[in-house]
Amino acid sequence: MKITDNYFNSKLKNLTKYLVFILLILSVNNVYAATVDEILDKYYPIYNEIKQCRGIVANKGSTIDEGVYLKSGYCIEVDRQLQVQTKQGKRLYLLVIGNVSFDKEGGNDSGSHADTGLVGMLVLKPQDDGWEVEYANPTMNAGSFGNGLKEWKLIQVGPDLWGFINIHSDSHYIQSFSEYVLLAPDPKSKKVIDSHITAKVTMENNPFALSGCSKDKNIDYCAWIKAKLGIDKTTVVNGFYPLEITVNGYEYNHDGTKKKTYNNQVYKINYKPEKGYQVPKDYPVQ
Repeated sequence: MKITDNYFNSKLKNLTKYLVFILLILSVNNVYAATVDEILDKYYPIYNEIKQCRGIVANKGSTIDEGVYLKSGYCIEVDRQLQVQTKQGKRLYLLVIGNVSFDKEGGNDSGSHADTGLVGMLVLKPQDDGWEVEYANPTMNAGSFGNGLKEWKLIQVGPDLWGFINIHSDSHYIQSFSEYVLLAPDPKSKKVIDSHITAKVTMENNPFALSGCSKDKNIDYCAWIKAKLGIDKTTVVNGFYPLEITVNGYEYNHDGTKKKTYNNQVYKINYKPEKGYQVPKDYPVQ
Protein backbone atom coordinates (compact mmCIF):
# COMPACT_ATOMS: atom_id res chain seq x y z
CA MET A 1 0.00 0.00 0.00
CA LYS A 2 1.39 3.38 -1.02
CA ILE A 3 0.98 6.06 1.64
CA THR A 4 0.82 9.53 0.17
CA ASP A 5 0.97 13.03 1.59
CA ASN A 6 -2.75 13.32 0.93
CA TYR A 7 -3.33 10.34 3.22
CA PHE A 8 -1.39 11.95 6.05
CA ASN A 9 -3.09 15.29 5.47
CA SER A 10 -6.51 13.63 5.61
CA LYS A 11 -5.70 11.85 8.89
CA LEU A 12 -4.29 15.05 10.34
CA LYS A 13 -7.45 16.98 9.43
CA ASN A 14 -9.66 14.32 11.02
CA LEU A 15 -7.54 14.32 14.17
CA THR A 16 -7.66 18.11 14.33
CA LYS A 17 -11.46 18.14 13.98
CA TYR A 18 -11.74 15.54 16.76
CA LEU A 19 -9.52 17.55 19.10
CA VAL A 20 -11.46 20.74 18.35
CA PHE A 21 -14.71 18.87 19.11
CA ILE A 22 -13.35 17.63 22.46
CA LEU A 23 -12.10 21.11 23.38
CA LEU A 24 -15.48 22.58 22.45
CA ILE A 25 -17.29 20.14 24.74
CA LEU A 26 -14.90 20.87 27.59
CA SER A 27 -15.31 24.60 26.99
CA VAL A 28 -19.13 24.38 27.08
CA ASN A 29 -19.03 22.35 30.27
CA ASN A 30 -16.68 24.84 31.89
CA VAL A 31 -19.02 27.69 30.96
CA TYR A 32 -22.24 26.19 32.29
CA ALA A 33 -21.25 23.77 35.06
CA ALA A 34 -20.65 25.66 38.29
CA THR A 35 -21.01 25.43 42.04
CA VAL A 36 -23.76 27.32 43.85
CA ASP A 37 -21.22 29.84 45.19
CA GLU A 38 -19.84 30.47 41.69
CA ILE A 39 -23.35 31.14 40.39
CA LEU A 40 -24.10 33.50 43.26
CA ASP A 41 -20.81 35.32 42.58
CA LYS A 42 -21.95 35.85 38.99
CA TYR A 43 -25.34 37.33 39.95
CA TYR A 44 -24.09 39.23 43.01
CA PRO A 45 -20.62 40.32 41.89
CA ILE A 46 -19.74 42.95 44.51
CA TYR A 47 -17.72 42.19 47.61
CA ASN A 48 -18.02 45.06 50.08
CA GLU A 49 -14.90 45.37 52.21
CA ILE A 50 -16.52 47.51 54.91
CA LYS A 51 -19.47 45.17 55.46
CA GLN A 52 -17.48 42.09 54.42
CA CYS A 53 -20.37 40.72 52.44
CA ARG A 54 -21.32 39.60 48.96
CA GLY A 55 -23.81 41.95 47.33
CA ILE A 56 -25.15 44.02 44.48
CA VAL A 57 -26.29 47.57 43.73
CA ALA A 58 -29.98 47.47 42.82
CA ASN A 59 -33.22 49.45 42.87
CA LYS A 60 -34.47 49.93 46.41
CA GLY A 61 -38.13 50.48 45.56
CA SER A 62 -38.22 54.24 46.17
CA THR A 63 -38.34 56.84 43.40
CA ILE A 64 -37.20 60.43 42.91
CA ASP A 65 -39.28 60.82 39.76
CA GLU A 66 -41.77 58.76 37.82
CA GLY A 67 -39.99 55.62 36.65
CA VAL A 68 -36.63 56.75 38.12
CA TYR A 69 -35.65 54.47 41.00
CA LEU A 70 -33.05 55.13 43.65
CA LYS A 71 -30.35 52.51 44.09
CA SER A 72 -28.46 51.10 47.05
CA GLY A 73 -26.00 48.35 47.78
CA TYR A 74 -27.47 45.19 49.30
CA CYS A 75 -25.64 42.60 51.36
CA ILE A 76 -27.18 39.26 50.45
CA GLU A 77 -27.61 35.88 52.09
CA VAL A 78 -29.29 32.60 51.12
CA ASP A 79 -32.62 32.27 52.94
CA ARG A 80 -33.71 28.97 51.35
CA GLN A 81 -31.89 26.27 49.36
CA LEU A 82 -34.25 23.38 48.66
CA GLN A 83 -33.99 20.46 46.26
CA VAL A 84 -37.09 19.28 44.37
CA GLN A 85 -37.55 16.15 42.25
CA THR A 86 -39.37 16.98 39.00
CA LYS A 87 -40.25 14.97 35.88
CA GLN A 88 -37.17 16.48 34.23
CA GLY A 89 -34.93 15.48 37.14
CA LYS A 90 -33.83 17.20 40.31
CA ARG A 91 -33.89 20.98 40.62
CA LEU A 92 -32.36 23.27 43.23
CA TYR A 93 -34.58 26.19 44.27
CA LEU A 94 -32.58 29.09 45.73
CA LEU A 95 -34.06 32.08 47.54
CA VAL A 96 -31.73 35.00 48.28
CA ILE A 97 -32.54 38.02 50.45
CA GLY A 98 -30.74 41.32 50.92
CA ASN A 99 -30.67 44.33 53.23
CA VAL A 100 -29.67 47.88 52.27
CA SER A 101 -26.12 48.03 53.64
CA PHE A 102 -23.87 50.26 51.51
CA ASP A 103 -24.15 53.10 49.01
CA LYS A 104 -23.03 53.10 45.39
CA GLU A 105 -19.57 54.27 46.45
CA GLY A 106 -19.24 51.38 48.92
CA GLY A 107 -19.75 53.33 52.15
CA ASN A 108 -22.19 52.47 54.93
CA ASP A 109 -25.91 52.89 54.26
CA SER A 110 -29.19 51.85 55.86
CA GLY A 111 -32.72 51.68 54.57
CA SER A 112 -35.42 54.26 55.16
CA HIS A 113 -39.13 53.52 55.57
CA ALA A 114 -39.64 54.09 51.85
CA ASP A 115 -37.01 51.51 50.85
CA THR A 116 -37.70 47.84 50.26
CA GLY A 117 -35.53 44.83 50.86
CA LEU A 118 -34.15 42.69 48.06
CA VAL A 119 -35.23 39.20 47.07
CA GLY A 120 -33.77 37.00 44.35
CA MET A 121 -34.76 33.55 43.15
CA LEU A 122 -32.88 31.04 41.00
CA VAL A 123 -33.76 27.56 39.81
CA LEU A 124 -30.74 25.38 39.02
CA LYS A 125 -30.54 22.11 37.13
CA PRO A 126 -27.68 19.58 37.27
CA GLN A 127 -24.83 19.93 34.78
CA ASP A 128 -22.00 17.38 35.11
CA ASP A 129 -20.65 17.82 38.65
CA GLY A 130 -22.17 21.27 39.06
CA TRP A 131 -25.23 23.32 38.25
CA GLU A 132 -26.67 25.32 35.37
CA VAL A 133 -29.13 28.19 35.76
CA GLU A 134 -32.58 27.36 34.37
CA TYR A 135 -34.56 30.35 35.72
CA ALA A 136 -33.36 33.51 37.45
CA ASN A 137 -34.38 36.91 38.72
CA PRO A 138 -31.75 38.19 41.19
CA THR A 139 -33.15 41.64 42.04
CA MET A 140 -36.80 41.89 43.01
CA ASN A 141 -38.19 43.99 45.88
CA ALA A 142 -39.94 42.84 49.05
CA GLY A 143 -39.69 43.93 52.68
CA SER A 144 -39.80 47.32 54.43
CA PHE A 145 -37.17 49.69 55.88
CA GLY A 146 -34.66 48.27 53.40
CA ASN A 147 -34.73 44.81 54.97
CA GLY A 148 -35.39 41.63 53.03
CA LEU A 149 -38.20 39.30 54.07
CA LYS A 150 -36.99 36.13 55.77
CA GLU A 151 -38.30 32.56 56.03
CA TRP A 152 -39.82 32.15 52.58
CA LYS A 153 -41.98 29.08 52.05
CA LEU A 154 -41.72 26.77 49.02
CA ILE A 155 -45.10 25.87 47.49
CA GLN A 156 -46.17 23.95 44.40
CA VAL A 157 -47.68 26.31 41.81
CA GLY A 158 -48.07 23.88 38.88
CA PRO A 159 -47.94 20.16 38.06
CA ASP A 160 -44.13 20.36 37.83
CA LEU A 161 -43.36 23.88 39.11
CA TRP A 162 -42.67 25.32 42.53
CA GLY A 163 -42.37 28.85 43.86
CA PHE A 164 -41.62 30.80 47.02
CA ILE A 165 -44.22 32.78 48.97
CA ASN A 166 -44.10 35.29 51.82
CA ILE A 167 -46.14 38.18 53.26
CA HIS A 168 -44.99 41.79 53.06
CA SER A 169 -46.61 44.30 55.44
CA ASP A 170 -46.35 48.05 55.79
CA SER A 171 -48.20 51.14 57.05
CA HIS A 172 -48.46 54.65 55.62
CA TYR A 173 -50.45 57.31 57.52
CA ILE A 174 -54.10 56.21 57.30
CA GLN A 175 -53.52 52.86 55.61
CA SER A 176 -52.06 49.58 56.79
CA PHE A 177 -51.75 46.70 54.39
CA SER A 178 -50.12 43.36 53.74
CA GLU A 179 -49.70 41.44 50.52
CA TYR A 180 -48.74 37.97 49.41
CA VAL A 181 -45.53 38.02 47.39
CA LEU A 182 -45.32 34.94 45.18
CA LEU A 183 -42.21 34.18 43.12
CA ALA A 184 -42.49 31.55 40.39
CA PRO A 185 -40.44 30.37 37.38
CA ASP A 186 -41.98 31.42 34.07
CA PRO A 187 -41.38 28.78 31.33
CA LYS A 188 -42.05 31.24 28.51
CA SER A 189 -39.54 33.93 29.51
CA LYS A 190 -37.17 31.65 31.47
CA LYS A 191 -37.26 34.25 34.22
CA VAL A 192 -38.71 34.31 37.71
CA ILE A 193 -41.85 36.48 37.91
CA ASP A 194 -43.04 38.13 41.14
CA SER A 195 -46.78 38.44 41.80
CA HIS A 196 -48.22 40.73 44.49
CA ILE A 197 -51.71 40.00 45.81
CA THR A 198 -53.18 42.14 48.59
CA ALA A 199 -53.85 40.04 51.69
CA LYS A 200 -55.16 42.62 54.17
CA VAL A 201 -55.97 46.32 54.18
CA THR A 202 -57.13 48.61 56.96
CA MET A 203 -57.96 52.19 56.01
CA GLU A 204 -59.76 55.11 57.62
CA ASN A 205 -59.58 58.81 56.96
CA ASN A 206 -59.08 59.92 60.57
CA PRO A 207 -56.10 58.23 62.22
CA PHE A 208 -56.86 59.96 65.52
CA ALA A 209 -60.35 58.50 65.96
CA LEU A 210 -60.34 56.59 69.25
CA SER A 211 -62.34 53.69 67.89
CA GLY A 212 -60.04 53.08 64.94
CA CYS A 213 -61.66 51.31 61.99
CA SER A 214 -65.21 51.20 63.30
CA LYS A 215 -68.48 53.11 62.99
CA ASP A 216 -67.15 56.20 64.71
CA LYS A 217 -68.91 59.48 63.85
CA ASN A 218 -65.52 61.06 63.17
CA ILE A 219 -64.76 58.59 60.38
CA ASP A 220 -66.16 59.21 56.92
CA TYR A 221 -64.62 56.15 55.29
CA CYS A 222 -63.41 52.87 56.73
CA ALA A 223 -62.24 49.55 55.32
CA TRP A 224 -61.17 46.32 56.95
CA ILE A 225 -60.65 43.56 54.40
CA LYS A 226 -58.69 40.34 54.82
CA ALA A 227 -57.87 37.71 52.20
CA LYS A 228 -56.70 34.13 52.71
CA LEU A 229 -54.75 32.43 49.93
CA GLY A 230 -55.27 28.87 48.77
CA ILE A 231 -54.30 26.91 45.63
CA ASP A 232 -56.75 25.06 43.38
CA LYS A 233 -54.82 21.95 42.31
CA THR A 234 -57.81 20.52 40.41
CA THR A 235 -57.31 22.95 37.51
CA VAL A 236 -54.36 24.03 35.37
CA VAL A 237 -54.33 27.34 33.47
CA ASN A 238 -51.29 28.21 31.33
CA GLY A 239 -49.32 25.50 33.13
CA PHE A 240 -50.11 26.86 36.62
CA TYR A 241 -52.63 26.12 39.33
CA PRO A 242 -55.06 29.02 39.91
CA LEU A 243 -54.93 30.80 43.25
CA GLU A 244 -58.11 30.68 45.32
CA ILE A 245 -58.53 33.77 47.49
CA THR A 246 -61.18 33.89 50.23
CA VAL A 247 -62.12 37.44 51.26
CA ASN A 248 -63.80 38.63 54.47
CA GLY A 249 -64.42 42.12 55.81
CA TYR A 250 -66.22 45.35 55.04
CA GLU A 251 -65.90 48.88 53.71
CA TYR A 252 -68.34 51.73 54.22
CA ASN A 253 -68.98 55.47 54.27
CA HIS A 254 -70.45 56.73 57.53
CA ASP A 255 -73.25 58.49 55.67
CA GLY A 256 -74.28 55.18 54.15
CA THR A 257 -73.57 56.03 50.50
CA LYS A 258 -71.12 53.15 50.26
CA LYS A 259 -71.34 49.94 52.21
CA LYS A 260 -70.14 46.50 51.26
CA THR A 261 -69.58 43.31 53.24
CA TYR A 262 -67.46 40.33 52.19
CA ASN A 263 -68.34 37.00 53.77
CA ASN A 264 -66.09 34.16 52.58
CA GLN A 265 -66.25 35.50 49.03
CA VAL A 266 -63.98 33.45 46.74
CA TYR A 267 -61.94 34.84 43.83
CA LYS A 268 -59.91 32.78 41.35
CA ILE A 269 -56.64 34.30 40.17
CA ASN A 270 -55.02 32.81 37.08
CA TYR A 271 -51.41 32.93 35.95
CA LYS A 272 -50.58 34.85 32.78
CA PRO A 273 -47.29 33.96 31.01
CA GLU A 274 -44.54 36.58 31.47
CA LYS A 275 -46.82 38.64 33.77
CA GLY A 276 -47.50 36.42 36.78
CA TYR A 277 -50.77 36.00 38.68
CA GLN A 278 -53.25 38.70 37.65
CA VAL A 279 -56.11 39.64 39.98
CA PRO A 280 -59.53 40.07 38.34
CA LYS A 281 -61.04 43.52 37.98
CA ASP A 282 -63.63 42.85 40.69
CA TYR A 283 -61.01 41.87 43.29
CA PRO A 284 -61.86 44.21 46.21
CA VAL A 285 -58.36 44.99 47.47
CA GLN A 286 -56.09 46.17 44.64
